[in-house]
Formats: sequence, C-alpha cells, structure tokens
Amino acid sequence: MATVKKPTVDDAEQSAAGEVAPAALATVIYTDTLYTSRSLFLQNDRELKVLRGRVEVPADDAEALAYLAGHPELKLLAE
Repeated sequence: MATVKKPTVDDAEQSAAGEVAPAALATVIYTDTLYTSRSLFLQNDRELKVLRGRVEVPADDAEALAYLAGHPELKLLAE
C-alpha cells in the first residue's frame, strides 16, 4: 500500500522562505488577431510561438514585450 508524504516543518519553512513555483511567475499574454498559430521572430532570431491565437511571455522580458506591443496584429489580453 502506498503511503502519503505529509509535509514536515522543513518543507513548510522552505515554502515560506520565498521559493517561487514556476506556475507563479508573472506572464503577459497577447492575442493574435490574424492567426491562431505562427512563429514570430525577434531581431536576435529568438522565436515566440503563437498557439491557439495567443503568445505568452514572461513579464520581465523587455525585448519581447516591446516587440509584441509594437506589432499591429497583436493585442494585449486584459487580465
């Protein structure tokens, strides 16, 4: 029979120590008004993928945010 691991004091302390879970990282989402799937390329040949009509980038990625904000076919998704 499998046993369930119960959180110990050490586990709780690590969580409270400020570790950020990957899902908790802030992202910015733009919607593509023309395509549901495509690749966008930044000047340094970095690729941003549009999937299901959306492109998602980290909130601290200034280069990608500037590119997306200036693209006429992309709109910032209000959250």
